[in-house]
Amino acid sequence: MDQALSLWFLLGWIGGDSCNLIGSFLADQLPLQTYTAVYYVLADLLMLSLYFHYKSKRRPSASSAPINSVLFFILGMACITPLLSRTGSVAAPREVFQGRTLLSVEPASKPFTRQEIIGFVIGSVSSLLYLLSRLPQIRTNFLRKSTQGISYSLFALVMLGNTLYGLSVLLKNPEVGQSEGSYVLHHLPWLVGSLGVLLLDTIISIQFLVYRKAATSSERQPLLPS
Repeated sequence: MDQALSLWFLLGWIGGDSCNLIGSFLADQLPLQTYTAVYYVLADLLMLSLYFHYKSKRRPSASSAPINSVLFFILGMACITPLLSRTGSVAAPREVFQGRTLLSVEPASKPFTRQEIIGFVIGSVSSLLYLLSRLPQIRTNFLRKSTQGISYSLFALVMLGNTLYGLSVLLKNPEVGQSEGSYVLHHLPWLVGSLGVLLLDTIISIQFLVYRKAATSSERQPLLPS
C-alpha cells in the first residue's frame, strides 16, 4: 500500500477534506455536506494511519509513533469541533429539502456575510487541493507502470459519490427570493471540488485499464522461448 499510493495524494486529500469540513460549516452549506465532510476526514485519517503503519513495518522508524499520535489528535479535533460549535450557537430553522420549482417570486442575489466569505475562501482552497491531489497519484501510477496495490473500488465509488454529491446540491431548490445564479455561486467551490475531479479520476480509471491489460499480456508470455 505504501508503495502503490502517493503520500502527496493522501496529504492533498486530507487537506482538501479538512478545508471542506471547515468551509462547509462556516459558509452554512447543506447539512449533508457537513456530515459527509466529517466522514471524509475520518476515512482519510484511517488511510493515513494504515499508510504509515505499513511503511513503518517495512522500514522501522522512531517517528511513526509521534505521527500516529498527531493523526489521532486531528481525528479527535475533527469530531469535537463541529459538535461544540453547533451546540454553542442557536440553531436557525432550516427549510425542508425541496426540488427545483419552475416559478419563483422576484429572485435576487443573496449577499455574503463575513463568515460565509471566509468559508467560501476555505472551500476554494479545498477544491484546489482536491484537484492537485490527483496529480501525484497519476504520476506514481505512470512511473510504476502499474496500479497494483490500489483498489479500483475506491476511485469508482469516489466518482459515483462526487457525481451524486454535485447533483444533490444542484437539484436543491434555492431559498425563497434567491436566484439560481446566486445559489450556484454560494456553492461553487464545492461543485468544482466534487465535479471537477471527475476528469482526473477518469484518467486514473484509464490507467487501471491500460496497466491491467499490460500485466495480463506479460503473464501470458511463455517463460522459455519456443
